[in-house]
Amino acid sequence: MKWGSSTLLEKSFVDQSFFLDERLRFFLQRFPDTFLVLYKPIFLLKNAPVEVEVILLTPVDAWCIMFLEAEEDAAFIGSSERFWVRRHHKHPDKKVLNPLLGANRMTNIVSQLFELYGVNMPIKKVILSRNGYVDYPEAPYDITILDKRTFPEWFERMRAISSPLKAQQLKGGQALLEYCQTTSSLRPEWEAEYNQTDGN
Repeated sequence: MKWGSSTLLEKSFVDQSFFLDERLRFFLQRFPDTFLVLYKPIFLLKNAPVEVEVILLTPVDAWCIMFLEAEEDAAFIGSSERFWVRRHHKHPDKKVLNPLLGANRMTNIVSQLFELYGVNMPIKKVILSRNGYVDYPEAPYDITILDKRTFPEWFERMRAISSPLKAQQLKGGQALLEYCQTTSSLRPEWEAEYNQTDGN
């Protein structure tokens, strides 16, 4: 966390909620160190901030991941409508916003920035429900649905990737970070030096 929120000259003050965030810990602790994680990044596009969920850059591809999780064994009924239905044996049915809306927006942003910077890397679009089920027989061909049935195999496959960091992966990460919002301040030791220089 410290490494991800600081540079040689600047550091950011991390919201305490991130230290307790189970999903963030999942990505940082359970995947290879060669994976780059953008967790809830805010992109500044045409002066409008757009927050997305998770972008996972492996050495070989980019995964745009939307979480869709509720109670254990909740079932989500997918459709092309604006809302999906969440079902659980202990609760009444509930409408949830179609996760594809966020997934499509995220994928479009990544795709545009990769094209702008000449990054040649496959982009995967994912709906992820580690503790529940997603029922969407007519899902678009370009979406990967990972639920309680399919997630374990995907997870083990990802953890088995032993490839080192790749040039395209780093280039992709740089392209995305160029358009990400950063809230940071100069480190005290550099601030003192700058003030001294300005004084002369």
